[in-house]
Amino acid sequence: MTGSRLLGRVYVVAGGEQGLVDVAAALVDAGAFVAFVAVELTAVSAHTNFRADPGDPGVWERVAPYVEQRLGPVDGVVTDRATRPVVDAVFAADIRRRGHGDVVVVSPADEVVQVVSALAGRQ
Repeated sequence: MTGSRLLGRVYVVAGGEQGLVDVAAALVDAGAFVAFVAVELTAVSAHTNFRADPGDPGVWERVAPYVEQRLGPVDGVVTDRATRPVVDAVFAADIRRRGHGDVVVVSPADEVVQVVSALAGRQ
């Protein structure tokens, strides 16, 4: 059921936490389209990877339009605590306006399955 609720949804996964790579892979496995943004990490399975600082607001002036043009409107964002303020400013209002999805903050202790299940429940 989780996979079917995420099928065709668009997620941005951004930040420096290693666990975000696993979240991106799980979202792709569930049928979601994923854009991954990080300085040093790469999510091989993501549909697009950006080597950029997700904490830099200027990065999103280029990345956000690219993602929406290539993958579609963003349904949710998974990020770390350090990057949340920036991605909130870019995506939260639009996500709320459409009435589904969320900006989810993960920590190293979070289980990938729990994060993906939470996202599926918010759709």
